[in-house]
Amino acid sequence: MWCEPRKNGVVYRERYKDPLTEKNKVVTVFKSKDTAQNRNKAQRELNAKIEVAIAELQCDDCSITLSQMQKEYLKAQSVTFKQSTVKRNQIITSSVIDLLGADAIVDNLTTQFVNSRLLGSGKQVSTLNTYITRFKALLNWGYINDYHNNMKLIAKLKPFVDPADDKEITSKYLEPTEAEKLLDYIKEDKSWHWYYVTSILIHTGLRFGELSALETTDIDTKNLTIRISKTYDSINDIVTTPKTDNSKRTIHIQPDLLLELKKCLLWRNEMMLANNIRSGLLIPNIKTGEHLQIAGYEKYLRVTSEKLLGRHVTPHMLRHTHASLLAANGMTPDEIARRLGHSKSTITSKIYIHVTQKVIENDNRKLDQIKLFS
Repeated sequence: MWCEPRKNGVVYRERYKDPLTEKNKVVTVFKSKDTAQNRNKAQRELNAKIEVAIAELQCDDCSITLSQMQKEYLKAQSVTFKQSTVKRNQIITSSVIDLLGADAIVDNLTTQFVNSRLLGSGKQVSTLNTYITRFKALLNWGYINDYHNNMKLIAKLKPFVDPADDKEITSKYLEPTEAEKLLDYIKEDKSWHWYYVTSILIHTGLRFGELSALETTDIDTKNLTIRISKTYDSINDIVTTPKTDNSKRTIHIQPDLLLELKKCLLWRNEMMLANNIRSGLLIPNIKTGEHLQIAGYEKYLRVTSEKLLGRHVTPHMLRHTHASLLAANGMTPDEIARRLGHSKSTITSKIYIHVTQKVIENDNRKLDQIKLFS
């Protein structure tokens, strides 16, 4: 350490070697007087500054806990991702951390321990695989940013084999007869609110959040288009941009959808007048005029479908149903992807292959009934 006098005091300096560049750098501390006591204080402060500077470049102390790394991970995500995405990742990673322990040191985690805790939770395999996907994203981020060195865990941690994957892909969507049966039942039940939600989801393939954010001005019945440029995030109660860039799209209104939209608009206007509410939304909450909440619809659809069809139907299955109907009517995977607003979807691809195979089998059965020469 050395000192340099100044008019109003003294500057103490100390050299250290930057571990990144191996070049000498200098840290400084200012004191009002050059005394023995100030020299001792200055030395301690200079040493502390050097420790901080080196710590920022190295990860010699690989003892970060899961909760500490999650905090840094979410802080970084909040800069580049939408609030809804950060919130979703927080919920999922927190669920994993609850199972593994907030104070667990990342470098000490083993695949055996993680798998045993996940499997011991009693949750469905599909849920656990969602946990693994997001947890690996957290681990990858931590490794890239020098928060831990547990590359073995990242390499070994794999999704569990889901018995549901061996089931028919038909469990992911409704057959045309099932969709018609569901719509007829809701109509007979006079639950018009949920009828139009269900019908429009099946006829468009929209995500629930996209439908919830849809306004009447987004619908052009003259040019037969629907503009999808936003989605409603019910967790954070905000309208935000769609899930991906591909999700921003304009879809065509086919004849049967046009009829449903016209009937929906008439019903909507009657309900708003009767309840004295104003809203620009296509299908608002008919009591408040605010956005639809997915939780209420999920519950109604689950109870109704289990009673009527004997299985649990989710809003997203209606999106898959739309894809299956398009595939059955000859649309290609690329055409379906543009309609749904995504670049790729494993489930949609499987549905397309399954449905087109059914079409081929039906064609073959028809051929079997034909005698080319009598």
